[in-house]
Amino acid sequence: METSEADGPRRRDAAATRQALLEAASSRFTRLGYDRTTLRDVAADVGVNLALIKRYFESKEGLFKAALASTPRFLGRDEHFPQDREALAEALSHQLSAGAWPEFGEHPVLMLLRGSGDERVDALRRKALDDFGRQILAASGGEPAGEDDDKRLLRAQLLVALGVGVAVVRSAVGLRPLRDATAGQLAAPLREIVDALLTPPADDR
Repeated sequence: METSEADGPRRRDAAATRQALLEAASSRFTRLGYDRTTLRDVAADVGVNLALIKRYFESKEGLFKAALASTPRFLGRDEHFPQDREALAEALSHQLSAGAWPEFGEHPVLMLLRGSGDERVDALRRKALDDFGRQILAASGGEPAGEDDDKRLLRAQLLVALGVGVAVVRSAVGLRPLRDATAGQLAAPLREIVDALLTPPADDR
């Protein structure tokens, strides 16, 4: 029992340190991209030895993969995914509003945009964006698109591109009033866009 009690705080500290490393890495990947983020800088942000990152994540690619997996869902709250187009528009309005991601400083989708020069990492980025499009398609109430029917998936990916564009314009340009738009201000126009893109054509109903 004494061993267990002694090990408990260490296990908790290890979990907290790993989480702190993920948060620091996510922030740097988002702001600087994969290439300009170094393991040494991430370790310094948390105040730990570089070897600890390699123990937990093995490599920079492993850290990036873990950071992607730990990023909160871009849609839904408390892991409850939107079930229809109205809920999808509401979720998007919150996720794309000003100040929605204070823990990252910028929208975490930016982590997926900056090139890495590493094809394996770029494949992870493409897969994450593809998964996001398929999640939007599922949230719209439609069936997943098959290999021979990508029309509806294309529409979902256009919505992904819209969200990415909002994050980029806000971060790189600071265009107003988009930069300062609240969830309430975004809700109505996003509802119109979601309905326009994701409502099945009459001949498909």
